Amino acid sequence: MTMKKRGIVLLLAMLANSITVFGQSISLTELEIPVKTDAVVLTLEEATQKALAHSTTLKNSNMDLQISEQKLESEEKNIAGGHTFQQLLNYIKQNANYTTSKLSQEVAQEGVKFSLKQVYIEIINKEREIAFTKQSIKNTEKELLIAKTKVKLGLISEQEWNNQELNYQKTITNVQQQEIAVKNAYQSLAQLINMDTENYQLTLEPVYEPLTLEMTLDTYIKGKINTDPNIKQKQISLETAESEAKFTHATVPETTTADEEADNSVAKAELSLADEKQNLKTKIENCYDTILNLEANYQQNLKELETLKKQLLITQKKYELKQNTELDVLKAKQSIAEKESEIIGQIYEHMLLMEQFENPYLS
Repeated sequence: MTMKKRGIVLLLAMLANSITVFGQSISLTELEIPVKTDAVVLTLEEATQKALAHSTTLKNSNMDLQISEQKLESEEKNIAGGHTFQQLLNYIKQNANYTTSKLSQEVAQEGVKFSLKQVYIEIINKEREIAFTKQSIKNTEKELLIAKTKVKLGLISEQEWNNQELNYQKTITNVQQQEIAVKNAYQSLAQLINMDTENYQLTLEPVYEPLTLEMTLDTYIKGKINTDPNIKQKQISLETAESEAKFTHATVPETTTADEEADNSVAKAELSLADEKQNLKTKIENCYDTILNLEANYQQNLKELETLKKQLLITQKKYELKQNTELDVLKAKQSIAEKESEIIGQIYEHMLLMEQFENPYLS
């Protein structure tokens, strides 16, 4: 049952002091998100169940599977007390259709879950970005007040003032565009879960676990080739084509075109299977490279975050000594918050990539 809670802080505010990395927490100092009032709590698990129940694709897949199962049962009865070659072939083909339908249903179900997760994370990221952009606007407004005074005192030119004001207007426009993007993402979520767009509170802890393989990448790929549902379907198509070719060779004269067509069907099925295996290999390799690049960039961002924190301490000390302004301190804190937000965004992206690496058919 959906519950409402007043004064709920966005997910990242609840996680403002730490994120999980290697099963441990990393301190975050300046990451703060405004309160969302009257928010409807919607966990990823709840949203996923609603999406699975509503998905038209999954419903169609389930119906196809049921029909295929019924046809298979009928073919089983036909060969129970003896059978002709044609009846046996019909059974083989229907068994292939049933197995293929079952694999398609599994792929469809995982696809719905992954698509929901992508939209869910997209909303969390966009709402966080909006919050930081709005905070940036507040700092910019303070800068404009200072710049306006400097213009009057002749300390900066009119052109410098105009440039600062133009940047301010661009930031305002950026927020408006981000809010439209969030609204569209919420509409996508509402369509997936068959609910009216509401003031949702989305919660998903960002957990970073680096990619580790206890085998070579080639060995990993070979294992996935043996288990990938799309490849299994292609393999079933090849086996069915081979069975049909054997039946054709046994029942028609070798001079007929049917014999050649049967062989061509086998050859095409072999090519299709080979292409699918190569596509899977390429997808896994590309995903692997993307993950490693992201992890390297993530580590660099952690180092940059520590540098920003040290710079903040220096800025705060200078402020205490009246060597700079409060605005300098606010901007230093904003830089930290933005870097922390970037790191969290990377963790969410990493989570999705890891899921695609484990299940390549999702990409």
